[in-house]
Amino acid sequence: MSQERIDEVVEVILTDKDSRKKMKELGITDKELKKYLDAMANRTEKTYHRILAEDEKRVLTPKAFGYLSHLLQLNSIDIFTFEKVITVCMQLNAFLKKRIDKEMMDEIVNYMIFSGQNNISLKELIDLFYVNDMEYDFEEDVN
Repeated sequence: MSQERIDEVVEVILTDKDSRKKMKELGITDKELKKYLDAMANRTEKTYHRILAEDEKRVLTPKAFGYLSHLLQLNSIDIFTFEKVITVCMQLNAFLKKRIDKEMMDEIVNYMIFSGQNNISLKELIDLFYVNDMEYDFEEDVN
């Protein structure tokens, strides 16, 4: 939907007394409505369709892939990061021999985004997950 068309829709909604009254009852301002319609228009223009391959389905749980897709829809990550995360998950699975669930996906994405590095090494991620999975008893006596 073009910006001109969005402006026309907003104008119709704002000039209709019943619509305006309902919005005020809900606590929605004119500015919030316009921002929402702009976001909806931009969201539909940036659709990215991705179907997992069979080997990717074996590695990623449905919740993990849904979470990653949701981040993409929210524009929290871009398509490049989306694909890179899937690739890293495939490599990580080859070492850890376990499926990537939503919690692991969240840690991977956060690490990739907040580390500030464009190229995250598999070794860094393996260290992150392998060390986290190992249980250490620091109170055990060492002879």
